[in-house]
Amino acid sequence: MNHKSLTTTIQKIFIILLLLVPYLSFSQQTDSTHLDQFIAKQVADYKIPGLAIGIIKNNKVIFKKGYGVTSTAKGFPVNTQTIFPISSCTKAFTAAALGILVDDGKINWDDKVIKYLPDFKLSDPWITKEVTITDILSHRSGLKTFDGDLLWYGTKNTRQDIARLIRYSPIRTNFRTDFAYQNIMYLVAGLVVESVTGKTWDEFLKERIFNPLKMTGTATNRDSITSESNFALPHIQNKPIKPLNMYNISPAGGVDSNIDDMLIWMQMLLAHGRIDDTTILADGTINTLTSVKTLFSINKDDGYGLGWYIKHTKNGKVINHNGGMPGYISSVVLLPDSSSGIVILTNKISQINDELVKAITGYMTRNNTFDWKEADKEMSGKNTVFDWDKKRKPQPKKSASIPNFSRYEGEYEDIAYGKAVIRREKGKPFLELLPTKELFSGFLHHIDADHCKIIFNDPFVPEGEVIFIRDTEKKNNRVQAKHRFKRLPL
Repeated sequence: MNHKSLTTTIQKIFIILLLLVPYLSFSQQTDSTHLDQFIAKQVADYKIPGLAIGIIKNNKVIFKKGYGVTSTAKGFPVNTQTIFPISSCTKAFTAAALGILVDDGKINWDDKVIKYLPDFKLSDPWITKEVTITDILSHRSGLKTFDGDLLWYGTKNTRQDIARLIRYSPIRTNFRTDFAYQNIMYLVAGLVVESVTGKTWDEFLKERIFNPLKMTGTATNRDSITSESNFALPHIQNKPIKPLNMYNISPAGGVDSNIDDMLIWMQMLLAHGRIDDTTILADGTINTLTSVKTLFSINKDDGYGLGWYIKHTKNGKVINHNGGMPGYISSVVLLPDSSSGIVILTNKISQINDELVKAITGYMTRNNTFDWKEADKEMSGKNTVFDWDKKRKPQPKKSASIPNFSRYEGEYEDIAYGKAVIRREKGKPFLELLPTKELFSGFLHHIDADHCKIIFNDPFVPEGEVIFIRDTEKKNNRVQAKHRFKRLPL
């Protein structure tokens, strides 16, 4: 080929490239536009006040954006720096903190908890002696799902108080065999960090995770949050409510963060513990955190690791965790086989997080053939209205009448939870749980015999039941009261 023909060929290739670059950019922009429009439509259809989302593919951020507002009353537009509580997605940070201590040679995964917390007790003495760090991080302590949550929800109990009082909860599942989701055990794990390092769990996370990763918008307290802060308020019945203070259960669910910071955290995990020149966790420790420790299905490959749910699909391994509190849902999903991930933060509880994850995962695995209209159609059928978002119907006046109510009046006490009072309020039967009377109080409505229901002041908490049990050994025929509540979704 002579010089002239070579020059002509190069010119043709250059012209083709010039034509191709705008085409590629337009194609990528079209995909991004479709994705953006799809998410915006779902936010509107699901009536979500505010949502922020970030997407990683091949360990590169390919999309991030905020939608809606921080508050429907007087809020700011949500962006990728808007702070949301991540709730139980915090558990991965607490597990990582213990992993850092393993990498430092200061602890082992199979160390007994009492080695670092000698005063720690469960109701079973043998389990108290045997329970390990791995056990408490993988939800196999023998406590039942959500046991002890009333010790922290809205109370003034300290972290140390809660860890001490859990000894009064009975063992109700098979130790080291049954999966039973536990917030208090993650609080205990945070106290292990403090015992080993001499620093608070909060200080350790800031020093060893937040600062090295430059997660400047992430914190474990809300000391700097004001009415002018870029902080998403929770919503119930499409109205903003006061966010619950999570400090006393923080190692289980108290981290606040934003999309920009969470994307950095996820990139570090997808890159086997490293980001740029910074190593947070050893590769082997990442594998430990994301390997099944407790099974909860017949599939031996699916279960819970340390701070993460793990399952295997036709598209590969999926590592994920959700978090929820009144008016909030957070979702973090890692797809390590493709170095991809999705994070979604919202300020209203709905199905939108799970459904968006499903749709976006489908888009990332088959973006050339992905049908946005079909995805929209599928999501439109999943818009469930939860009980706490429905206006509560006023109870008939007659329902508050309880025969011989005077025999139920008085003070009751639970050794762990504390005191409750049953009295008359405006002439009607009324129950107050004193440690959280602003949230857990309300009028009693008679159902039958010694069985009542209660509608609490807290709009997030579903109806409760109060059952009175007669103490036949006492001559005064006093009664004991037991209350039952539905699960809290942290």
